[in-house]
Amino acid sequence: MTRSADETRLAELVAHPRPAGSRPPFTMILPTSPQVPTPNREFLLETPTEGVSHIATVAKLAGWQVKIRDLRIGEAFEDVCRDAAARGGVVAMPTFIDSYPVNLRVLERVRQLNPAVTVLIGGALVSSLPEPLIRGLSPDYTILGEGEATLLELLDHIENGGTPAMAKGIAGLGLLLDNEVHYTPKRRQLMDLDVLPLPDLFLFPSVQQDPEIPELGITSSRGCYGRCSFCFLNMEKLSYKSPERFEAEVADLVAKHKIRYFYINDLTFTSNLERTYRICDVLKRYGLTWTCSTRVERIQPELLRYMHACGCRDIWYGVESVDQTVLNLADKQTKVEEIEYAVAETVKAGIKVAANLIVGLPGESEESLKKMMEFCRKSEVIPISIKYLTPFPGTKIYDMAVERGYITDHLAYLDSLAERKVNDPNDAIINLTDLPEATLRAAFAELLEIRRERLKEFPHGAC
Repeated sequence: MTRSADETRLAELVAHPRPAGSRPPFTMILPTSPQVPTPNREFLLETPTEGVSHIATVAKLAGWQVKIRDLRIGEAFEDVCRDAAARGGVVAMPTFIDSYPVNLRVLERVRQLNPAVTVLIGGALVSSLPEPLIRGLSPDYTILGEGEATLLELLDHIENGGTPAMAKGIAGLGLLLDNEVHYTPKRRQLMDLDVLPLPDLFLFPSVQQDPEIPELGITSSRGCYGRCSFCFLNMEKLSYKSPERFEAEVADLVAKHKIRYFYINDLTFTSNLERTYRICDVLKRYGLTWTCSTRVERIQPELLRYMHACGCRDIWYGVESVDQTVLNLADKQTKVEEIEYAVAETVKAGIKVAANLIVGLPGESEESLKKMMEFCRKSEVIPISIKYLTPFPGTKIYDMAVERGYITDHLAYLDSLAERKVNDPNDAIINLTDLPEATLRAAFAELLEIRRERLKEFPHGAC
């Protein structure tokens, strides 16, 4: 595969980094999350996040004086803001689905302390709903989509004295100029993820305090071949790390941080079965236990047995519903029979089955809810993640909620997302069904009770 100009430039940076600390300060601030974590994924809210790791590592290799401040681990808000303002240079923040209020508070305070800092934002949320967030946060630069290649070009622009008005030739940006939002040409997605640097987790303050990270999230691919109506997805295509590149990363992380368990964040771990076998081989060689997420339609019994032999302890399936009408309306491209087959075969292979379920998808009925309860009770599935339908920016469901008048103020809605709680029966509901809200809440409570019962059957860490 011929590499693009962006991929070539990133590969050259990895091979020939700039002298460490030879360029201005770059401070990355991670916002807190108010979310109650899904059972046994609590560590993901405190350990290094892969997207931030890649961005910070690229900046470091480019010679910038990189420092990460992490509000998630209890670092004091005022200390973080004062440190970022005092360092000057570039202050960057990722935007997550629940982070808008914290993004706003941090950036306003940093700019109040030092108006001369250059503010940069990026991440999935602003890439999905750019104009309201750009207006709300007023950054100097907004990176839309994947950030590594855009960041590399943008940092050169900033150091050379470029201004936002002069950045229109840099692909992948959103710019607020004269109170108008402008978009530069879209940047091509990275298809060869081998060009990404191995993440330097020692940039995170928690790792500086204790290098050991027993549990960590990792990806071997980006994107998904599905286009579900409710899914928060920015990548147009699936792209991969080669098994060799994945092994280099695993070896590096295990050696430096004594990792024993990986949560593989790929949306579709089984999208390419030949490659899946090779990724399993890597994980087995390092004696790791691991969990993955995937869709149900490409599941094969022999693959499941192999995954189990290679250390897979549970699979998180995107089930959502077991009613065909509801699945079709959600553009799931999944058949109920495929769900039932995948669950049954996974159990036979000795792997625990965790299901992501959504209560209140369009087309939901009393019958569809009844099917969900029966499915959970008659199978060995653990309804691990139970959510009321949440319209995420950039999805068909979000557009539907806007059209029906449930969302009239984008930023006010983002404030409300910061209060949403997975697995909480009292969470807010945007009801896009014909059912009474009480019916949805009763079904949710029943699913939660099934989950409590199932989790009692397994020791901590079994799912």
